[in-house]
Amino acid sequence: MSEPFTFGIPLIARAVADGWPLVEHLLGLTLRSVLAQTDADFHVVLAAHDVPMPWAELARDERFTLLRADWPPEPVTAANDDGGVKKWRIKQHVRAAGGGLLMFLDADDWVSRDLVARARAQITAHDVGAIVADGFALDWRSRRLARFPVAGMSTGAFHELCGSSAIGRVVPGSDDPMLLDPHLTLGSHHEWLDTAAAHGVTLARLDARAVYMVGTGQNHSEREGPFATWRREVSEAVRRTGTPIDTPIAHEFGQDGTWAERHGAHRAMS
Repeated sequence: MSEPFTFGIPLIARAVADGWPLVEHLLGLTLRSVLAQTDADFHVVLAAHDVPMPWAELARDERFTLLRADWPPEPVTAANDDGGVKKWRIKQHVRAAGGGLLMFLDADDWVSRDLVARARAQITAHDVGAIVADGFALDWRSRRLARFPVAGMSTGAFHELCGSSAIGRVVPGSDDPMLLDPHLTLGSHHEWLDTAAAHGVTLARLDARAVYMVGTGQNHSEREGPFATWRREVSEAVRRTGTPIDTPIAHEFGQDGTWAERHGAHRAMS
């Protein structure tokens, strides 16, 4: 039996979002990249105050679970407390369901269609999880794409900037905090490799890629926090040095045949 794999998606509340139609649209593209997985044995848990339209369309798919937030929506802060609580709810749900591999996925990022398959093939029984160290930054406005490290910026590898890059193995009831809650014990995504080494545990490096969406105005970490200016500079570097997204890349992330049309249609309505 395959080890369970779950994508956990915390979503900003409609009441505090700058533009809810854009939030829904970006989530729809993220879900397309998930639905394109070559290994379809996965689960998706969305923690949200609202039921976004793309999610409603998947209501009959038993792989998708909605956890409704039961606290009042609050404005986004540098600490991103709302997102933190939603991630905690997702972790609780995964533990109750028996654990397995858990990847938090921002509601505007994409994963390659082979990510689940490669996670199952490359994360060994001795690993506490994995990182995705290779990927792209995609600027929403210009549709330009730059591979990490982004030219002219000290971005390093993909996992050093994008939170949609860490997969932890959750083992319910474990006495080892590293297995009970790997995302808490290993810290922020850019710290995972160093923290794992300090604890004497191993992480796999997946031969899979992901896309960090920038320039939408909806990414909390771009708008708030101590690195907000630096992230904006990354967005500008992508617009300046990146190349237009092409068909093979769009296909890799489940957007083939739809990306240009969907992007253009949404911008026309904005």
